[in-house]
Amino acid sequence: MSEGLRMVEPVIRSERVIQLLADLIGFQSVNPGGTEGDAAAYVAKVMRKAGCEVELQEIEPGRPNVIARLKGAGGGRTIILNTHMDVVPAGEGWSSDPFTLLRKGERVYGRGVMDAKGPLAAMMAAVEAIAASGAHLPGDIVLAAVVDEEAASLGARNLPDNLHGDLAVIGEATAGNLAVAHRGSIRPVLAAEGVSAHSSTPHLGVNAVSLMVRTLMALEDFAEQELTKRLHPLTGQSTLSVTVINGGIKESMIPDRCEALIDRRLIPGEAEEDALQEIRQIIAGLPALGGRVRIDRLVPTTGVASETRPDHPMVELAAAAIERVYGRRPELTGLTANCDMTHFVKRGIPSVIYGPGDFSVAHTIGEWVTVSELENASRVYASIAMEVAGS
Repeated sequence: MSEGLRMVEPVIRSERVIQLLADLIGFQSVNPGGTEGDAAAYVAKVMRKAGCEVELQEIEPGRPNVIARLKGAGGGRTIILNTHMDVVPAGEGWSSDPFTLLRKGERVYGRGVMDAKGPLAAMMAAVEAIAASGAHLPGDIVLAAVVDEEAASLGARNLPDNLHGDLAVIGEATAGNLAVAHRGSIRPVLAAEGVSAHSSTPHLGVNAVSLMVRTLMALEDFAEQELTKRLHPLTGQSTLSVTVINGGIKESMIPDRCEALIDRRLIPGEAEEDALQEIRQIIAGLPALGGRVRIDRLVPTTGVASETRPDHPMVELAAAAIERVYGRRPELTGLTANCDMTHFVKRGIPSVIYGPGDFSVAHTIGEWVTVSELENASRVYASIAMEVAGS
């Protein structure tokens, strides 16, 4: 352990992480809803008090990213700690208020305790501890708390052009391991255009629902025969699912329009346009559709898949930091879901994913994380930051 890290370790306390997390959970920054403003103001206030230079970058009215920079002496490397301030809706069935942190023994409960206000609180506590330790680092530590990750990643997509780093650590649950890859997604909406008629004379119309059924059966065949063969060692296989369908307006009318939303999960190496073109080709290969089915529009998503080489020196640096805290070598893994890592990789920034908790708990009723995981996360973030910015 470096001398600088020895100075920081005693300053990190689980109770401080819990206090920050409790405050963050109280801000109902639910997406959809665009309500990250109060959470952002809080993050900015805490980081300014810690000694950071803070910029509020408004992405949409009332929805600012927070970019807090703990400046180094100069000439060193820069690390970016990134996670998001928005959360999914709480849903029904909680045994307590999902926006009031509940602690029961080793666990804390609340919407966002793991995804991703837990990582955010741990990052904030890590930056506070480094600042309070008096460690003199040549490089900068940047906390980038962004909006809209749970929808279209407007925050990460639109971070300032001049934001660069030598490593980005994305705060998402990895159960004490280190993820170096994640899947992406596209969500095309298919539209079938039919001709309305009375249901007693269906031959006078063209049934848009029937057209869509033929299309979806062909897409499911493609998924079973082709996508199951596309495998990534860390993120699993490519997938295609129909998740929303709407058609028809009255029981006695032949429907003249039907829409279906396709959730297409991409593995690293698959391009968005290639995946869309495959769908277009399948549709074009069904003459019975008569040209009446097309991709109408795309529903915005977090983005496409990305990865960082497992043998990249920054991956080794991050893995070593986790090993120092946990006393074991972390497994190199991948996420099956989207995250904002892709937008840092696009900038040419080596990126990894690490955070407290088990990803299977994300978006569930009764979302929880352990206190020890939160403290470990803060120590890991501080350890990685000291190693990167300290040289």
